[in-house]
Amino acid sequence: QKHLQTTKTMLTKFESKSARVKGLAFHPVRPWICASLHNGVIQLWDYRVGTVIERFEEHDGPVRGVDFHLHEPLIVSGGDDYKIKVWDYKLKRCLFTLLGHLDYIRTVQFHPNASQFP
Repeated sequence: QKHLQTTKTMLTKFESKSARVKGLAFHPVRPWICASLHNGVIQLWDYRVGTVIERFEEHDGPVRGVDFHLHEPLIVSGGDDYKIKVWDYKLKRCLFTLLGHLDYIRTVQFHPNASQFP
């Protein structure tokens, strides 16, 4: 019986002078990470070069969750302001906000097979 030895190596460390990170999402194709922060900001990072390439700042309070759409240039976010926002990262703006929640939005996710819906 063979035993596989695994090593855990940190590939890259990202540092930002900001509030705590509450959520992370990796882009399905591009070398990007989306980070949702305690200070209400969403940062879009290029992990190849280790820089922030975009910031989205419309949440009032901590943003707990983010996700990338698999096929469209969209990000979804949710936070302590009871709002879910859908962003177009090519247009660099919020497309719409979903209201009506009665508590913090703790996590968000696009449907993994969203392309099968009209």
